[in-house]
Amino acid sequence: MRLTAFTFVFATAVGVVAAQGTDNAARAPRTVWDGVYSAAQAERGEESYRISCATCHRDDLSGYNSLLLGERFMEKYREASLQLFFDKTKTTMPRNAAGSLSDDTYVDIVSYVLKMNEFPAGARDLGVADIASVRLVGKGGPEPVPNFSLVQVVGCLTQRSHAWIVTNATEPVRTGSPQPEAGEVVASEAVPSGTGTFELLSSAAYTPSKFAGRIVEVRGFLIRRPTDSRINVTSLETAGPECAPAGGQ
Repeated sequence: MRLTAFTFVFATAVGVVAAQGTDNAARAPRTVWDGVYSAAQAERGEESYRISCATCHRDDLSGYNSLLLGERFMEKYREASLQLFFDKTKTTMPRNAAGSLSDDTYVDIVSYVLKMNEFPAGARDLGVADIASVRLVGKGGPEPVPNFSLVQVVGCLTQRSHAWIVTNATEPVRTGSPQPEAGEVVASEAVPSGTGTFELLSSAAYTPSKFAGRIVEVRGFLIRRPTDSRINVTSLETAGPECAPAGGQ
């Protein structure tokens, strides 16, 4: 009986650890280097691309000065989720008929573009529900977001002299939306604080004084300089409770 009990407890513990490991793996962030689309999906995407996109972008993706290929593609979309590229494709393509394809077809085309940029295929199709959780990064891993990108940060809003500053801010994340969609700001409440500091430009239109001393979500265009970083604001919304700004007011 003791052996049986031990065996049961051991098996249960192993099962719990295995389940936790599976759960952690499922929640781990994925990148385009993790085989997020299938070879068959890329083949479907190639067919759809040739029908709907190749007239302008050419069969080898070299159209518009290789906008969908290599360095230009990476600089336009790196450090963002595939949602940004998907949304851009769906809202602008095909020319004169944007949004006319099914979501699954747009995802197939995204997969084909990934293949043409030499990101590896995997065993499963990329789903519409997956694209927001897959990040586009270079082979060397994540890098700082390019200057002048449209970004989102979350941090504590405070005033210094005549400038509004966001402190304890998260690293800038690329976004395709100048303003948040319904529910996005609420989700920002769970974001851990960071170490960044950003001066806000053109913030007066958003009445920052009513958010002073609170956690906010800021969207705008990133301006990195040798001495500081700034964001030219396109959206300023409260995202959480009162906070303790670094450095005081």
